[in-house]
Amino acid sequence: MTTPLRPSIRLRDAGDLIAAVPHLLGFHPIDSLVLVILHGEEAHRVGLTLRTDLPPREHHAEVVSQLLLPVDRLDATGAWLAVIGGGTADPPDLPHQDLVDLTGRALTARGIPVVHAAWVAATVAGAAWACYHPDRCCTGQVPDPASSPLAAATALAGAVTYASREELAAQLAPVDGLALARRSARLELAAEAAELDRRLAGPAAVVRDLVAVHQAITDMASGRLVLGDEEVVRLAVALADHRVRDACLATADGPHAAAAEQLWLALTRGTPVPERAEPATLLAFAAYLRGDGALAGIALDTAEAAHPGHRLAGLLRRALDAGLPPARLAVLAADAAADAERLIEAGESR
Repeated sequence: MTTPLRPSIRLRDAGDLIAAVPHLLGFHPIDSLVLVILHGEEAHRVGLTLRTDLPPREHHAEVVSQLLLPVDRLDATGAWLAVIGGGTADPPDLPHQDLVDLTGRALTARGIPVVHAAWVAATVAGAAWACYHPDRCCTGQVPDPASSPLAAATALAGAVTYASREELAAQLAPVDGLALARRSARLELAAEAAELDRRLAGPAAVVRDLVAVHQAITDMASGRLVLGDEEVVRLAVALADHRVRDACLATADGPHAAAAEQLWLALTRGTPVPERAEPATLLAFAAYLRGDGALAGIALDTAEAAHPGHRLAGLLRRALDAGLPPARLAVLAADAAADAERLIEAGESR
């Protein structure tokens, strides 16, 4: 995940960093290894923040290799490591010492020194932390994450820090099964009608679909949008055309970007499978573009579960795993905007 907020905040010790972790990730991690990449001459600027579940010993090498994939493309000057949970501690004996050592050696081999590595049971106020460095034997308590400067910056930016990854994932939970069943039945008929319309009307039909989606975004921004069965089916049919879906990538970088992301979230929850994959992929793209890698990853999980082998979701997954900077993905949005303009021009010229 790329940290979206980069205020100038001084981290005095491991306790300050641990208090910042929930806001860097977007949720409080449980039983996790967290890696914070640092930049600058004195390694004081926070960059990429990565997290993985604590693996069993036999999978340590595989997990560390996967975790560090994005690091190779970064100009890192240091790193912090934190183990959250995973057992109890009796300093200097700390859980998962071998995992921390393996990760540290892998970072050192890449020319990235580990500035500090610490263990804590949970990212809560007053939790005791201890460092893994035998020559330091430092300990302390975690300050309240909810009252940290980064928490204030997060709130000011309108972002939410969830109690757990599960609580974040619950934001994408499908609506009730009866509504999904109704919409699934309607989608079958609507998809057949749309296919016939596209064959007869050509690009004009695609333009109508694109206009319908943009109108929904405008209505979402103004608070007028009501997503009943008819509207969800209409938008799901439109996004099922890859030309419309790809053109909608441009909405992640524009005046209605927040409204578009709200629409993709609502459609992800309200659209049956396999059509759910389209708004979920757009949600992943929008979240990643603004730096919310946690939401992007969960949205991609949803897209891939709805439609295994989904091409665009697969491309975004590789970008996420490789730590591709959001600014590079923004180029895709610009290309999509140009494609959308050419699409509209082609339809209007007929």
